[in-house]
Amino acid sequence: MRAAGRNAEVAAALAGWDGVLAAEGKPAAGSVVLRYDPAGIAPSEIEARIRALFAEAEAEAEEAAADVAAPSGDGLSLWSLNRPAKIGMLASLTGTLLALAVGKKLHAAFGAAHVAFLLVHLANHRKKILQ
Repeated sequence: MRAAGRNAEVAAALAGWDGVLAAEGKPAAGSVVLRYDPAGIAPSEIEARIRALFAEAEAEAEEAAADVAAPSGDGLSLWSLNRPAKIGMLASLTGTLLALAVGKKLHAAFGAAHVAFLLVHLANHRKKILQ
């Protein structure tokens, strides 16, 4: 709801309902202020409609996420590499700590591998990180 476009969509959808006087989006707060006539529509009805609206939107978002996460068949995607990258990060971190007993070069090599796995993981989550 903090995305301005999504907030405006929700406010517009709510404003179109019978009994709703106004719907004012607040993207900075991730909210919508809804003014309605309680004589025209019961608060429980408003709550039920809002729950249905968000349940529908959540289902659409999950479907879209499944489409993005599914491999395209054109080779490797970043998402298909995410789980191995997490395992690689854990293994290389363990190797880095164990390599301290052996020598600096081995420690540095494991550290470089850890950073490489971390970069793959961060590339998958770049949109969330940069919001």
